[in-house]
Amino acid sequence: MEIIVAVSILSILAATLAMRAGGMIGKGKNARVIELASTFRTLCAAYHADVGAFPREYSASNANNRDLSTAQTAAGWSGPYLEAPLTHSQNPYNGQMHLYNSSTIQGLSGFDVDGDGTDDVTGAANVLYLSSVSTESATEIDSRLDPGVPGTWSTTGRVRYNTSNSRLYILVYY
Repeated sequence: MEIIVAVSILSILAATLAMRAGGMIGKGKNARVIELASTFRTLCAAYHADVGAFPREYSASNANNRDLSTAQTAAGWSGPYLEAPLTHSQNPYNGQMHLYNSSTIQGLSGFDVDGDGTDDVTGAANVLYLSSVSTESATEIDSRLDPGVPGTWSTTGRVRYNTSNSRLYILVYY
């Protein structure tokens, strides 16, 4: 009987530790996305200052879609701004990851940065796109990047989220 009680207690402790560890892993992934957004903001600003345009960097794509990591002929280009081409493996959620040079992509009409109901950023801008992001993770990322922005969390501010296909869009530079 004592052995059964001891095994039960150890099982409960193991389950509790596993749940806590899982939560910490999720928070680490979310922190990584916030770090990526900050890094890309800096890289895009440098590229824009040098070239006068918004860069794009698509993972698993050819050199034509890698403005930050592959030598370009654009006047003023002084990269590479990114050490290596962007890859899917850099997405903490194991999905696709791209840096677009437009705020009107994949059905988005732009970004309502201030939450007043109208899109403030349309057209050229840099948007970090990640697929396979859970609603829970997207909510946490939004709360850290858009604190206090009025409106629906998934459609206002610099963070947009599509719940039907788990796609996260972060406006990183405009």
